[in-house]
Amino acid sequence: MTATEQRIEPGSVAFVTGASQGLGEAIGRRLAQDGWHVILSARNKDKLDSVVQTITDDGGSAEAVVLDVSDPEAIAAIIAEAGARHGRIDGLVNNAGRFSGRGILDTSLEEFRRNFVMNLEAPFLTMKAALPFMIERGGGAIVNIGSVSGLRASENTGGYGASKAGLFHLGAIVSMEVGQHDIRVNTVTPGSTWSPTFARSVEGKTAEEVAAMEKTGTALGRFGQPSEIGDAVAFLLSDEGRFITGANIPVDGGAYWSRGGNRLIGKRNER
Repeated sequence: MTATEQRIEPGSVAFVTGASQGLGEAIGRRLAQDGWHVILSARNKDKLDSVVQTITDDGGSAEAVVLDVSDPEAIAAIIAEAGARHGRIDGLVNNAGRFSGRGILDTSLEEFRRNFVMNLEAPFLTMKAALPFMIERGGGAIVNIGSVSGLRASENTGGYGASKAGLFHLGAIVSMEVGQHDIRVNTVTPGSTWSPTFARSVEGKTAEEVAAMEKTGTALGRFGQPSEIGDAVAFLLSDEGRFITGANIPVDGGAYWSRGGNRLIGKRNER
């Protein structure tokens, strides 16, 4: 589906977390192409400003706000300020997260908890902060970014996989609570997606080893691209996805069903 086919109300505002690179950047750029004004948040102001510049150079509308989603007070204050300033928040994308790839015997309680703070507690707080603006306007859409690690068990995913499983269930619960306000909540679940984080995770591997991972990790025989995650998010936020809520949409090239994909999970961060 092309950007021009998406139906977006003029002036619609989307708030995206973890938007300074990788999936978050791709999501923000795609939403801007569809006509959203995107509020991009992350901790790195320089990277955010670069993404905003790229979007505006392409004719889109975007702004940057510095946000550490491990800070509950900052989440509430920044989203409330953004909503008040624009008079609306129509879309929310919870992309920010963290990965911990250790076995249970090597994972400290503090590290285990950090996964839940970033991957589950933060989306809970952003939804809580954004929903009043959506309710006031009589509609909206939320997309949480999950992981194939949250769909099936594999070694060395610990708190990461458990927190991502919880994120999908939380989103489904919230979808039941706010559906009466014409607000939809869905999860997009990436698999092996080529991003800066993924690139760092395969440093030291030979080109042949990376090619073998790509061939066996998904049913389609290739890694995903951040833009393909952006396409799925854009669809779910748009009017084209108006009857989809409480869903978990895998965008993983068939990694969930691939035996090779199962070997990749826990070896590095899918996102």
